[in-house]
Amino acid sequence: MRIHRPLAVVLATLLVLGVASAPAAAQVLPGTPAAPAAPAEPPAAETGMTSQEAARALIGILDDEAARSRLIGELGRIAAGVEPAAGAGAEAAPEETLLETTFAQELGVHTQTMMREVVEVSTRIWMRLSNLADVFTGRAAIDWPALLDQLRSLAIVAAIAFGVLWLARILARWPLASLAELAASRGAVLRVALLALAAVVEFLCLAVAWAATLAAVGSLAAAGDGRVGLVESIFANAFAAIEAVKILIRMGFAPRRPGLRLFPMSDETARYWNRQLALIADFIGYGLLLVVPIVTATVSFAVGLGLRLAIVLAALGWWLALIARNRQRVRAGLADAGARTPSVTLTTVLALVAPVWHLILGGYAVVAFLVWVTRPFDAIGFMVSATLQSAAAVVVGGSLMALISRAITGGVRLPADVKGSLPLLEERLNMLVPGVLRALRIVMAGLIIAGVLQAWDLIDVGAWASGESGALVIRRSITAVVIIVVAMAIWIAATSWIEYRLHPAGGRVSTPRMRTLLSLFRNAFTILLVVIAAMLALSELGVDIAPLIAGAGVLGLAIGFGSQKLVQDIINGAFIQFENAMNEGDVVTVAGISGVVERLTIRSVGLRDLSGVYHIIPFSSVDSVSNFMRGFAFHLAELRVSREEDVAEVKRLMFEAFDRLAATEHRASILEPLEMHGVTDFIDGAVIVRARIKTLPGKQWEVGRAFNEIVKAVFNENDIALPAAPASVWIEGAANETVHRRPARTEAVRPAPEESDAAGDG
Repeated sequence: MRIHRPLAVVLATLLVLGVASAPAAAQVLPGTPAAPAAPAEPPAAETGMTSQEAARALIGILDDEAARSRLIGELGRIAAGVEPAAGAGAEAAPEETLLETTFAQELGVHTQTMMREVVEVSTRIWMRLSNLADVFTGRAAIDWPALLDQLRSLAIVAAIAFGVLWLARILARWPLASLAELAASRGAVLRVALLALAAVVEFLCLAVAWAATLAAVGSLAAAGDGRVGLVESIFANAFAAIEAVKILIRMGFAPRRPGLRLFPMSDETARYWNRQLALIADFIGYGLLLVVPIVTATVSFAVGLGLRLAIVLAALGWWLALIARNRQRVRAGLADAGARTPSVTLTTVLALVAPVWHLILGGYAVVAFLVWVTRPFDAIGFMVSATLQSAAAVVVGGSLMALISRAITGGVRLPADVKGSLPLLEERLNMLVPGVLRALRIVMAGLIIAGVLQAWDLIDVGAWASGESGALVIRRSITAVVIIVVAMAIWIAATSWIEYRLHPAGGRVSTPRMRTLLSLFRNAFTILLVVIAAMLALSELGVDIAPLIAGAGVLGLAIGFGSQKLVQDIINGAFIQFENAMNEGDVVTVAGISGVVERLTIRSVGLRDLSGVYHIIPFSSVDSVSNFMRGFAFHLAELRVSREEDVAEVKRLMFEAFDRLAATEHRASILEPLEMHGVTDFIDGAVIVRARIKTLPGKQWEVGRAFNEIVKAVFNENDIALPAAPASVWIEGAANETVHRRPARTEAVRPAPEESDAAGDG
């Protein structure tokens, strides 16, 4: 078809006005920002463009669908009398891009770009598939004589190719069987070498079949007009490529030779997957490399494009259905393989992959389809490059995480001398190990995701990191991490110093007062440090902390009004600490409960009573504190003896018991001699004789128990009777009448020897 010069000039002018400057985003993945339009060039009339040059420019426009669509739009505007705007090929940059954009704005622009390109890709797919309707509507005529002639020649060449390949494989059975038998009893390395040798044998068979195919193509050309048929040449190349792919599939599964199989699986599983993948390879390979060129040559180019897209869509659906049908079976197989493998790393990888393997392979297939649709000319190279880069990012990141986890799996180990002075430091450091590991995993996962996105051209991480906003985010994140690390180091140092002060190493003895104050200081310092570090980290991350501080003030005011009990607890606790009313380890009575002080905070006290029950008592309920551990203590000995006993003798025996007590190991706990008070009270049938022993604080109970045991022994030696409690007798018939009878002496007068003998004779 001849193109007139005026029309060529018009088309070239439209080209330089921007019609041909289609965005480069049409050739990349969805989500990639469009490349800037090329600068406008002078019109063809001014540059002296010839008709041939204009025709080539027109062909370039028509070959590109996006440019062709824009050409139709510009022609429509010209037909309507609307002149194209100056500089239409290069859209003016939005005013917002000249200003500093926020992350939300960048995310919105990116999302808008992705949605626009999703619509473009969907439209492109629909338009190509709609081309198939031309065959049924009659707009695309089929050249049946040429098609039948090509099919006859193709059938001859295909029969020769597959026949020679079948014969070559029959001859190769013996060496392949020998290699499989040899590999069955060998290690993994030798098995891989033998598998490679078997692949060489398979490729030699394919080479022989390919050579026979090329010879058949040459013979058919010599028998005809001397020209090699295009369809026959295409089939020869497609045959070699597809059979090579099928050889690689067989090497992975070894369906008929289990000895060469690298991965543990049953023969049935190997044959199933080898057959399914070989069928998919045949369908895609011969469909795209052979059927589509024949249809393009005998029907039309548009129908060929539609058929190519239909074949790929059918293969994608086939693959997704295959994955869905075998999802559970493959998952169980991967889990079983992970349980049987000796490698911990491989077990972990299989455990992570098993539940989501179908999502990984299905998603990969969908991405490959989208890449093929959007950039058909370099789709294979792009997929190979992106896959290798993604695999490298995952392997390197996973290896680093495994090394870090293995390095600190056993925890931190400190020297013996450091553990002697700071016994809790190692435990405190190991307490931080899980959090550090979790943070490192999150960071490493983010880097892996960034590497994968960079590999697939979804996000230009390098450009973002080198830009102003990316550098700012990275710098702030690093500063926030440094703040948190420094805060953790300060907390460890402060708590270690407190522990060092409280540890009794080197002859240091910490008083209860010091233990109480240092414990309170540790709690208050921890809270203060956490608040300050959190505020600084949030400030570095760009969070305005002024509202947080104001909100904290308002919250504190609300707590002050609404939680008066809490305020009373804190105020009472502060005064109790200032007055040193009690410390950890003291025995006190607080709010009617007696026990040992185990824990003191600014709000409450924790007591452990004699039965082992732990009580938490808020200071707002404390009216008084009775401390048994201040300065000194007394054991108050109140002894009840019978009225018939000589009080002077009882007092003498009590002094004798005290002398015996002073001769025991309790001597160091006794501060003064026995303080005798004498008879202090009369009760039913007895008198109370009281004495007091002054002891060290906290030793009164120990000394008192020992004194009571010695008094009991001394009284028994000297026949001093201790009266029993009064007996209550209920007389039947006398309502509410209780008669108290004086009990007999617990220690009766010993009978005379003759009375005893007489009683015995009788």
